[in-house]
Amino acid sequence: MSRGVLADIGVVATYEVQQALRKRLLIVLLLGYATATGAAHWGFVQGLKELEGQVAVAMGVSRTERPGALIAEVLKSKDLRHFLGDLVGDSARLDALLDVPVLALWSGAVAMVLLPVFLMASTSTTVSVELETRSIRFLALRTERLPIVLGKLAGQLVMGALAGLAGVVVTELVGLTLMVQVPPVALATGSLEHMARAMLFALPYAGLGLCVSQWLARANVARVVALVVLVAITIANPVLSAYADASPVGRLADLTRLLLPGTGWGDVWQDDPLALALTAARMVVVTVAWVALGYWRFDRRDL
Repeated sequence: MSRGVLADIGVVATYEVQQALRKRLLIVLLLGYATATGAAHWGFVQGLKELEGQVAVAMGVSRTERPGALIAEVLKSKDLRHFLGDLVGDSARLDALLDVPVLALWSGAVAMVLLPVFLMASTSTTVSVELETRSIRFLALRTERLPIVLGKLAGQLVMGALAGLAGVVVTELVGLTLMVQVPPVALATGSLEHMARAMLFALPYAGLGLCVSQWLARANVARVVALVVLVAITIANPVLSAYADASPVGRLADLTRLLLPGTGWGDVWQDDPLALALTAARMVVVTVAWVALGYWRFDRRDL
């Protein structure tokens, strides 16, 4: 891309974030994301507290008001290891990831659930609302259509990253106030790392949401369609995975699954840099494919 196109993308991205701030939409989304993260963390901490209480009774020591002191013993629990192993893909991968506080791992899993919903909801109306109000014409006078789409995607990803950072702050506060013996630096760095992995996982959702927004010129319709599509792909992923095998139908199911957002949950937890890089490349390709499908319609649309 030329320097002028990149500058236009930056202008549109800045405009996108400024519009969200002016309408207070970004503040509402960040507060909602932080609240949802806090609720998920509170439930997780309560579960840890109960497990530590059981371990304390078995060891003949006093129960503590806040969990964390016996976390090493709690992590020997088969139930907890099975639960955490399912979150990251398998138990072997869990052992490689436990060099960070367990709350940081949990925060990554929470972000991998919330960020796709956040980005799908926000990107699904980013173009359609301007098509509906015809305000897109002002942007079209400033630059070409492709920088508009890419700039809006960049702006939405910036807002998604801000939401993820809000989640990291909530994770740090929960770790320091509701738990004990949690190293603050390790918790912060671990949460940041897994938030970045969650952003990678959420990229195709942003692409799909932007695709919907480019096809539909009514914001409310786009929002409803995005919700229906989100539910549909959540159901379709495990179904297609179950049918994936060496048969022609199974290969088609596997290929279809790879093109859908939500595939690769376990892959983004990998600690092998090369494998993680290949996963990132696939996520980017899928994102670009969905954006391109939407742009095929947007580029032919009468503004």
